[in-house]
Amino acid sequence: MRAILLSAILTLASAPLHADIAFQAARMTPGSLMVIEDGHGAFQSHVARGQQDGLFRFDTYESKGKRPVFLGSYYTNDRGEVVREVTAEGLITRFEPYRCARTMGRCAYVIIHSDGFREIRQRVTRETALGLAWKEWGLDGLVSTGALELDQLGAAMKGWARDHQSGVKTRSRRILLALN
Repeated sequence: MRAILLSAILTLASAPLHADIAFQAARMTPGSLMVIEDGHGAFQSHVARGQQDGLFRFDTYESKGKRPVFLGSYYTNDRGEVVREVTAEGLITRFEPYRCARTMGRCAYVIIHSDGFREIRQRVTRETALGLAWKEWGLDGLVSTGALELDQLGAAMKGWARDHQSGVKTRSRRILLALN
């Protein structure tokens, strides 16, 4: 009996343990900061502002020099799925049920643009050894592909994305994560 129990424990201990690809938005308490470099010398700061109406709000700023520029805000559920974006000018884009960036497998959603146009998207996300990879389709076929390396909170550490409509490929890497 001991041999069977020991064998089962060793088998479970040797199996790879995969982290959830969710982003633990609740761990980013108000004032927490994440800074991402876009690979072109620009930096984007994500500042946690706390919960509003059951969603987590993050404000984004871009900086290429000394003065940050407010870009807008985005709101996520507790898994880090974006449900709404608001530009600095106040234009609102909604995602129903959410953007599907942290959902494994096939996930369909609708982008409701600020002018009311509804765009159907389909995303397939798979877990990788270090995080996740995705492919996304829209009205004109394949829209984007990419991959992210994630930390234990599900926060992006580095990654790449390709916009298949423009052909532009971008790389990103996290410079700072400061939890408040």
